[in-house]
Amino acid sequence: MAILELDREGAVAIIKMNNGANKQDLGFAQTLNSLLEEVQQDETMHALVLASTDEKNWSQGIFVEWMIEQKDINGGQDVITFFQQLDEVYSKLMLMPMPTIAAINGHAFGAGAFLATACDYRFMNGQRGFFCFPEIDLKMDFQPGVFKMLVHKLPDFKFQDLLFTGKHAAATELEKTFIVEKACDGVEDTLNSAMAFAAGFNKDRKLIASYKQKLNGDMAKEMIAMDLEYHKTLL
Repeated sequence: MAILELDREGAVAIIKMNNGANKQDLGFAQTLNSLLEEVQQDETMHALVLASTDEKNWSQGIFVEWMIEQKDINGGQDVITFFQQLDEVYSKLMLMPMPTIAAINGHAFGAGAFLATACDYRFMNGQRGFFCFPEIDLKMDFQPGVFKMLVHKLPDFKFQDLLFTGKHAAATELEKTFIVEKACDGVEDTLNSAMAFAAGFNKDRKLIASYKQKLNGDMAKEMIAMDLEYHKTLL
């Protein structure tokens, strides 16, 4: 089974992450970028749902073991390319000419939470799974551009709380702070709710693209530019 696959249901595109914990490496980022490009170019699509086929995980974030293995190979260029590809993923999600919806059936940690944040809407399993920025406890800093994206997309007061504590936030807490649209009743209800919400969109793609450019365009450019400069310091 492919690590990611694209399905369609009516005018809704569904990208499914199929790799268990859905840890992210260069192959993951490149494949997701390619599928997002395919959805963007399909003018029959009016909404996108990003889902996981795993019972416990949406995405556990960066495949740390892969990154450690790669950092001393070819000057760590594949790691740099990986981070640049992820920035392209976030930018595509924020500028896609249709609403993008994360169906978070389980854990979304670190870069998994970044990926969910880049979407326009989030539905989350209220029975299992946490949304978490664990960087504070891992003693890791954020890329400056990605950090700017998180500030742009999340409520200030709640992002600060998640950032400083590294807490494992459940869906019910995130629903109260408007990070998720709905704390859903299990895995099946999470996907069904996201799909039903997505199916309600049949809006003008050009107008959606224009609105999202006004909302997110400058931020997406700044994110990519800031991280490109940051990556130069790592080489």
